[in-house]
Amino acid sequence: MVRGVLAGEQGPRRDVVLLNTAAALRITGRCEGWDQAVARAADAIDDGTARDVLTRWVEVSRSL
Repeated sequence: MVRGVLAGEQGPRRDVVLLNTAAALRITGRCEGWDQAVARAADAIDDGTARDVLTRWVEVSRSL
């Protein structure tokens, strides 16, 4: 599911990922409003940043 969303899949799965990510951004104080948090999450998915972070995380976890 996550890889599909990070590859550009649209729909309810992406919406769930966006809302969960937005909640994390709000809880940690990185964004003040929901609109800003959802936009930041969408930008990270759309520009490939989120995919790159997941790829690096997988590589590091495999090397341990």
